[in-house]
Amino acid sequence: MAPSRKGRATYHHGDLAAALVRVTLEIVDEVGVRGFSVAEAARRTRVSPGAPYRHFADRDALLAAAALEVSRRLRAIYLEAVATVESPQERLATMAGSVVRAAARFRGGYELLYAPGVRTAHPDVVTSKREFVDLLLPSAFEMVPEEQGAAVALLEGLQALARGYATLLLDGVFGDPDEVAEDVAARATRSARALVAGSSVTSSDD
Repeated sequence: MAPSRKGRATYHHGDLAAALVRVTLEIVDEVGVRGFSVAEAARRTRVSPGAPYRHFADRDALLAAAALEVSRRLRAIYLEAVATVESPQERLATMAGSVVRAAARFRGGYELLYAPGVRTAHPDVVTSKREFVDLLLPSAFEMVPEEQGAAVALLEGLQALARGYATLLLDGVFGDPDEVAEDVAARATRSARALVAGSSVTSSDD
């Protein structure tokens, strides 16, 4: 795909599906999920209004494909961040910072992962999020061995923490997201470390 100015793009024959996913992320970032239209995605890729439907059954299918792309990128961000991390505590804490960085990078695309219509109509999006959590399970079980319920509760707490920081970042609570993203990612990671440490202490006391 050869981009021109923002909002306009051409594609090479055979890459239309990928081009549509890219412009979908652009559009959602600009106008939100509710403002997204397949017609606008077609316009930006310079194809006929009916061309996207040769690759995607409907609007929600295209949004789901874009959500899956963000999910894959989030996974890649996390795996890169923990490539040299050995301790389970730090692997778990790193997840929070990775989620914040993904939210800062993809903005509206990140919110697609939680859009009710996309989630309910396309179980693949739910599955992709579950697979991300599965990456964390071994570390959680290292923290609280032989306590499956405690490990799951720890992951739920970490997800809620990460999602909370990401939402506050995108809402501008900490300032311009472009300027404060790394600071907020560091804050999220520190908070996650405290949560993981507290879980470890609680487990040892039980």
